[in-house]
Amino acid sequence: MTAPDGTRTRIYLLQFGTAALTDALFEEFAAAAAPTHALAGAELEAFDDGFPVRAHVDDVDALPYEEPAPYGKEQNRHAYLGAGDVLALVAQDRAGGARDVPFRQTVVLQSQLLR
Repeated sequence: MTAPDGTRTRIYLLQFGTAALTDALFEEFAAAAAPTHALAGAELEAFDDGFPVRAHVDDVDALPYEEPAPYGKEQNRHAYLGAGDVLALVAQDRAGGARDVPFRQTVVLQSQLLR
């Protein structure tokens, strides 16, 4: 989906047979400092330490990342979410910089849906 301001959002959901498998994959893909696999088009990504702690949804593991400046033509942000037997990836990019609030709102809303 692309918003009128050019922000492009993608959400991927994978459901597994057990929560244990989801937890293992969450730990493989998401690390506290930086993701183990960068998004296509992002040269470097780091933990989004500005993501408000109070915005996290109970019973949903979430690790948000952002592409720090200087980035290329567009900035990428993404978050891994783990809830029960579902692993989700929320990704946003926007030319000139992906904004904090739309990304964080998308992550929180998707987390609430997974709960």
